[in-house]
Parts: sequence; C-alpha cells; structure tokens
Amino acid sequence: MSATFSLLVGGAAFAVLGFGRLVRSQVLRHLAGALAFLGVAAVAQWLVLTTKVGGRWELWAEVAVLLALGYLLARLALLVTFEWLLAQRMHVVVPRLARDVVALLAYVLVVATVLRYGLNMNVGGLLAGTAVVTVVLGFALQETLGALLAGLALAWEQRFEAGSWVEVDGIVGEVEELGWRSLVLRTRLGERVLIPNSQVARARTHLYGEGEQTVAVPVRLGVAYGAPPYAVKEVLQRVAADVPLVVAEPAPQVLVREFAESAVVYECRLWTHKPWLAADLTDAFLTRAHTALARAGMEIPFPQRSVHLVAARLAQDPVQISRDALATCTLFAGLPEEAIAELAATARWQVFAPGEAVVREGDASIALYVVARGEAVVVHVGQEVARVGEGEVFGEMAFLSGRPRAATVRAATALAVVEVDSRALTALLAERRSLAEELAKRMASRLQELVIQEALAAVPVPPKGLASYLLERLLRLIGG
Repeated sequence: MSATFSLLVGGAAFAVLGFGRLVRSQVLRHLAGALAFLGVAAVAQWLVLTTKVGGRWELWAEVAVLLALGYLLARLALLVTFEWLLAQRMHVVVPRLARDVVALLAYVLVVATVLRYGLNMNVGGLLAGTAVVTVVLGFALQETLGALLAGLALAWEQRFEAGSWVEVDGIVGEVEELGWRSLVLRTRLGERVLIPNSQVARARTHLYGEGEQTVAVPVRLGVAYGAPPYAVKEVLQRVAADVPLVVAEPAPQVLVREFAESAVVYECRLWTHKPWLAADLTDAFLTRAHTALARAGMEIPFPQRSVHLVAARLAQDPVQISRDALATCTLFAGLPEEAIAELAATARWQVFAPGEAVVREGDASIALYVVARGEAVVVHVGQEVARVGEGEVFGEMAFLSGRPRAATVRAATALAVVEVDSRALTALLAERRSLAEELAKRMASRLQELVIQEALAAVPVPPKGLASYLLERLLRLIGG
C-alpha cells in the first residue's frame, strides 16, 4: 500500500467519522470506534512510509491497517445482519448475549486471518505453544466462562425476555437485559440489580411473565380460637373477593394452616395476574380483613401462651352512639325519643375500611343504613352516581320495595354506619301509625332531592302522590 493511498484511507475514515457526528447517524455512531481505529492505523502507516524507517515497522503498520479494516468490515456485517436483515426485514430480535458471542467469534476470526496471511504466522502452533498460558487463563477466567456459558443456556431457552417479571433468590424484578455476564433486573423500588448468570442458573427462579397467567399469592393471618373456622372462611372470602388485584377465577381459597399457640392460622391464596405486586395485594387484603373480622366479632389475638377472654369494648356504648347518630339523621331527626331508642336498641354499629363494600348490587334488602362518620360512594354498573355523607341514609328504597339492591355502596373514607334492622323498623311502624305517616313524608322529600330516577322508573307511582304511595308501601310491610 502506497503512502498516498494510506493517507487517502485515513482521511476518508476521519471524514466519515466527522460526517456521522454532524448528522447524528445511528449507523455511523455504531461504526465510530472502527472508523477511528482505521484512520489512526492508516495515518500511522503513511508516517512510516514517508519517513522510510523500513524494517519491520512497515510490516507492523500494514498489519495494523488490515486489522482495522477487518474490524470495520466485521462490525458493518454484524450491523447489517442483526439490525437490518433480522430486526427490520424478518422482525426477529436477537438477544444481546447471542449478538455479543457472534461478534466475539467474528473478531477472533479477523485477527486469526490477518495473523495468518499478514505475518505468515501459524496460529495453531501459536495456540499449542501457549498451552501453559491457556491453562492459567482458564483457571483465572473460570467464573467468567461459567457466567458466559450459563448466559448462553439461558438465552437459548428464551425464558428471560425483556419486560417479563421473575423472582431470583427472593429478588422480584422486571427483566431489563440478559447480558453475557449477568441478568439485569429492575425492582419495584427502582433499583437495578445485576445477578451473575451462573447464580441464575443455580437458583430457584419463579417466572411470572408479563401477567398472562394467574398466580396465587399466599397471605397468612391468625384468628382467635373462639371464631368457628367456617365463619372465618366466609368473612375472609368476602374480603378477598373485594380486593381490586384479586381475580374472580380461580376463586380465592381460604385454608386452615395450623393451630398455633394463640390463634388458628389461615392461609388465604389470592389469585392475581400481577404477582409482583404482592406487597400491595397483601396490604389491601389485611387492611380490609382487620375491619371485617372486627365487625364480625372475631378477634385477631396478640401472640400469647395464656388465653384471656376479654370482651371487646368500644370507647362509648354502641347503643348510645347509634342513638345519637339516629337522632341527628335527616330521616329520623325529630322523631320521639322513645321511638329512636327502640331503633337504636336493635341497630348494629358497623365500621368499614376505605374501599370496602357495605352493600352490593343485587343483594337482598334486609336493612337501611345511617352514615354516622365518614363518606360513602354509590356505584351502579361500575360508575359512581352519588355520595352519601354524615347524617344521610342509603338503602331505604330497597327496604321499601323489597327488591334487591339497585347499586353498590362502598366506603370512600373510613366509614361508620348504623345498620337499622328491617324487622325492628317494621315492628315499630306497626305500633305507631303516625310514625309511618311521618316517615313516608320524609322519604318522599328525600327522594325529591336525590337522583334515584332509575330505581323508581320500574315502579309505577299512583296519581295520588309519592308520599301516599310510600305510606301504602309501609303499611303493606306492617301488615305482612
């Protein structure tokens, strides 16, 4: 190669490199290292030829140019194969590990070819003559080679695709990349965790994928021995069915796990499409289970060896607080004190966690509810239609018509309600005819304020008026 040609090659390499930086070409950016290597090697050869130092300098300069040119051609061939032919034309995405291994083999082939034909060197004899060095390097790179081979096996199985979720040795994360040395995971805390491929190959690994399969998340909690297991299971199954991340099919399972020292331990298997959100799912389930079990009179005991039966106590008498809530309710306010006292004696004080369902659409109508604290949201066919605040009532229309609940009412905040039993209210109205007339008027006034047209659309109202119609319904309930 002449000095002029070497200079032209070096200049062309640097010119293409500068042009790539100017236009910000992705292809030229990938070839930047190879172009810089070729430019430097060509300029070095030009200097050697022009200074005429002779000897082996010219030979080594030519070998450097050949190595740089071979590296550039190999790099270009890899880009064309992987980026254009496979990715764009055939829509096949090759894992980075496989690309790195192919590239390494291509570069080794380039070096061997240049040494063989540029320096007339016997590559096989060179390798045989360095057997001792090879053994030393083998021991030194044992861990690295193990990670490389394990990575090749993992890439061949194609179980660690980018975007899928896995759990390796207790670390749950989304697969970002499977490299030649390690697996890169992104945890839900935003951490990037590198796990050596050799460790991944040996570890017990859970493959969650991207949510296409349902996975059970086990959650354990203990309930006092005084609560029958069948009753506890009913409560926990209702709670599990109300947790947003839990799917309906397969249905949640509640199993008695063991009889511990201070409690019966239950394992709740909650099926979900997002098992990597197990912490959120567990939090939602246990938060709602705490209030649901408390409403059912079931204790979650402290760890203890001696069981002390202590009656649950409220900060205030439940009958008294129910009476106060009824007295300030827009529907019952102003009624005789003895009437409110009779209702409070049979009412139930209920507490719900945010998001819990108080009544569900389609349930049987057995009671009406007075909001004592907090706020509730009324949902019909998945859409919010109203909100109920302190002192307001919900469930009265289903109570009057005897039909299933027309909407679901959920706690928007921490919610306390007074559940007025339908039988107690019916018995009270049977004794007090004037109270039925007054209650009918109040319900009529309330219905004119609330948007419940859909609930009344299917019920024809006589021309004599809404209050008269409601009084007739109440008298019919009284008469059985």
